[in-house]
Amino acid sequence: MRNVLVSFLVSAGLLVVPAFSQTVGQDAKDAAHDTKTAAKKGYNKSTHATKKGYKKSTHATKKGVHKAADKVADKTT
Repeated sequence: MRNVLVSFLVSAGLLVVPAFSQTVGQDAKDAAHDTKTAAKKGYNKSTHATKKGYKKSTHATKKGVHKAADKVADKTT
């Protein structure tokens, strides 16, 4: 009877280990996918911010040029 109980416990322990190792592997895959997604998202956000800053600075430069041209035109007339 004791041998049967020990045998049962050992076989139950062997069944638990593969199930645990599968979840660990899946957790590692999920972490890798999350890292990949975060890197893509960071890249997209920084690209968007760069483009937005470029457009705003270009607009401000054009605005300043036109303002200066208007002042020069006012003084020459």
